[in-house]
Amino acid sequence: MIDTALAGAPPRPTSALRAETGAFLRLAGPMTLVALVNMAMSVTDTLMAARFGPAGLAAVAVGSDFYSIVFVFSAGCIGGLAPLYAAAAEAQDETSLRRLRAAGWMLAVLLAFVAVPLVWAAPDYLCWLRIPEALLEDGRGYTQAIAATLVPMLCVAVLRNRLMALERPGLIVRVTACAVPANAALNWLLMHGAGGWDGLGITGLGVSSLIVATGTAAALGLVCQRAGDRRGDIRAIAELREALRLGLPIGFTMLAELGVFLGATLFAARFGVEAAAAHALTIRLAGLVYAVSIGLQQAATVRMARKAEAGDRQLPFSAGTRLGLAAGVAHASILAALAFPLANAVFDDPATAAIATGLILLLALSELLVPLGAVAAGLMRGLKDTRMPMVFSLLGNWGVTLPLALLLTAVGLGVTGLWIALAAGTLVACVLTTLRLRRHRVPQPA
Repeated sequence: MIDTALAGAPPRPTSALRAETGAFLRLAGPMTLVALVNMAMSVTDTLMAARFGPAGLAAVAVGSDFYSIVFVFSAGCIGGLAPLYAAAAEAQDETSLRRLRAAGWMLAVLLAFVAVPLVWAAPDYLCWLRIPEALLEDGRGYTQAIAATLVPMLCVAVLRNRLMALERPGLIVRVTACAVPANAALNWLLMHGAGGWDGLGITGLGVSSLIVATGTAAALGLVCQRAGDRRGDIRAIAELREALRLGLPIGFTMLAELGVFLGATLFAARFGVEAAAAHALTIRLAGLVYAVSIGLQQAATVRMARKAEAGDRQLPFSAGTRLGLAAGVAHASILAALAFPLANAVFDDPATAAIATGLILLLALSELLVPLGAVAAGLMRGLKDTRMPMVFSLLGNWGVTLPLALLLTAVGLGVTGLWIALAAGTLVACVLTTLRLRRHRVPQPA
């Protein structure tokens, strides 16, 4: 017979840590899948655009990459809503929840007023970067359609943050997964037409994205309604300011991380076809493993915000850092083991395969700490500390990577020097972010 006193006792520390680790994984796993699904949609668009030749593919790439920059920053700003919403949900503070719902929609509207015209008019001013005007004109229809897509995608970002804060990530996965086949089917129909209709060409890709994003936003809105996450209170100016205070640094952090890798892709092309091909393979592997880090980071934000509201920071610290370290070791081991066989399987040319092997090994080295750094940033976001992680990201990704890349490529290391710089900048940002986390740690009781 179980002693009734023991049955009512609080769980032992090991049991509590195990439960917290399980809560982390239940959030991180689905959000990793969402990131991978979004990547699959991007790859689908790229492959289908390639049917229109190099010019069509390049036109879509320019518009898509610029859209990605604007959207990533905007989504980061909306990310400031997550810790606030999670804390209010933990406290069951319906007044705050209603105001935060309204603040999220206000923030989406404000960002849309800036972001949509910025992308819509991009073909008129990207020529200042010496992008051929003919290329920009070829992609104008696609770029304008993808600019309109920002409106439903900002709504999706608000709704995803709310569902994550409520710890309902499975609902997000189910809705997002349905978007992949819908996107592929609409891409084909709108690009190539049907019956007597010739289709819209590459503009059809953008229109397809707009339709799928609108459907996704509507589905997530319905999911929130059914989960009881509805109604707002427009007296939310203070909540809007707080969400922006937390979200702007997150936006700049994500922009710094994306920008350095987009810049690296352009820079790698200077070193020849072999170098560009090896870099392309490595950057895609980096995207795959980064999806895991993003999932862990989002889980860390929500779990820390909830536990901090309940007065217990220690469990998210312990569970999150252990998972971050474990993921880093796993990433590094898998990448190191795959480097040589994968490079030789993808590339017939031994020189290109050798370059790719070296780059993947450098990626493996940096991945030792990337998941831990992501978790540390997520935990600090849950504690409403977003400014210093932004500073560390800018310092590592630009203050270290940029000058080191210029130096190492100038002395003849080519694309390998570029990836040494990327790895060094990443490691610096991760180390500084993790050290900052120690300032928030609650000492263990004696």
